[in-house]
Amino acid sequence: MDPQNLLADPAVHAWALASVVVALKTLAAGIHTSRTRIQKGLFISPEDYAPLGLEAKSGLDDDIERARRIHQNDLEAGLPFCMIGLVYALTGPSSLGICLCFAGFPLARIAHSVTYAYGLMPHRTVAWSIGFSITIWMGVTSLIALL
Repeated sequence: MDPQNLLADPAVHAWALASVVVALKTLAAGIHTSRTRIQKGLFISPEDYAPLGLEAKSGLDDDIERARRIHQNDLEAGLPFCMIGLVYALTGPSSLGICLCFAGFPLARIAHSVTYAYGLMPHRTVAWSIGFSITIWMGVTSLIALL
């Protein structure tokens, strides 16, 4: 099948767009973690200090750990979304389902990162729950459609 024909399907197009947004957001979280490490001068590996002529340090920093957890959570949530989302898109979902899932998940992930960065509870849990629920819903409806 010609990829352009596949992307002409509104569901597949929406999935592709959402997946790119989620991937770029995950990459941005990684950059944020690295930038925070550089600003704090606290790196993950002893060899990271050598090019800067610094003595290796050990220990944890709350800001770095928070940034790292945001990135880790993005990795854990984004991969299942992208995988399940493609299958969901190929099952012919409704226009409402396409909109809710492929707009809702990226927005929930962005909200999760912002609320995590600022320590806003219970908002962080709500944002995470929305994204997780969307992925579970797509998975269950896809499984039903495939059976």
